[in-house]
Amino acid sequence: MNTFNLTLVAGFWAFFLFAPLSQANTTAVEIEQSVERAISEAYLQRLPESRLEIQVSPVNPQLQLAPCQAPLEIQLPFSTGQRVTARVNCAQPQWSLFVSAQIRQFLPVVVSTRPLARNSRVQSSDLRLLEQDITRLGNDYYTQLDDLVGMQVRRPIGSDQVISPRQLEAALAVSRGERVALEAQRGGLTIRTLGVALEDGRLGQQIRVRNESSGNEVHAMIIAPGVVRVP
Repeated sequence: MNTFNLTLVAGFWAFFLFAPLSQANTTAVEIEQSVERAISEAYLQRLPESRLEIQVSPVNPQLQLAPCQAPLEIQLPFSTGQRVTARVNCAQPQWSLFVSAQIRQFLPVVVSTRPLARNSRVQSSDLRLLEQDITRLGNDYYTQLDDLVGMQVRRPIGSDQVISPRQLEAALAVSRGERVALEAQRGGLTIRTLGVALEDGRLGQQIRVRNESSGNEVHAMIIAPGVVRVP
C-alpha cells in the first residue's frame, strides 16, 4: 500500500516538473512562428513584389512561459536595416517578451550596364534590373528603368553598380548661349519671339534670357526644353 502511494506521488511530481518544460517548448515554437508571420505580413504589405528571408532568433525554452490562452499580439517597434525586434504580448495569462530576427528583402533594382561619366545623359541601354538585398541599400535605389532615362549623371557611376538618386539630377533643359523660344501671355494671347539663354537651367527653374528683338534682359521660367515663359 505504501509502495503504491509513493509510486503515485513520484509520478505526480515527475509530471509537474516536466510538463511546463514541454509546454514551454511548444510555446517557444508558436512564438517564433507568430513573429515570422508578422514580419512577413508587414514587409510584404509594403513591397508585395519582393522576396523575403527571415531568420528568427530562437526563444529560450527554459523561460517556461505559460501557454497563451489568447492569440499572440506581435508588435514591430524596432527595425534597423537587417535587424528587427518584435514585442510579443499575451493577454491571458499576461506576459510579454522581445524576440529579434534577421531580415533580408530582395527586389529587382536598377544597376548600370557600363561606367557612366559625370555630366553624361542616361540612356536605356545603360540600365538593367538586378535583384539586390534592399535592407542594405536604405532608400537609395530605383526600381523603374524609365525613371532614369534622360537624367544627367551627377557623380561617376561604375559598371554593375546600384544607381542612387544622389548620383543623378534632372538634365539641363536649356544651356547657356542657346537660342530659346521666349513666350509671354497677354490675356488669352500668347506672344512668342526668340531669345538667348544667359545661364543654364532645368525644367521649372527661372533663368535670365535676352530678347533678341529688343535686346532687353528678362527673367523667364523654363516650361519645356528650349522654351521659356515670362511670368
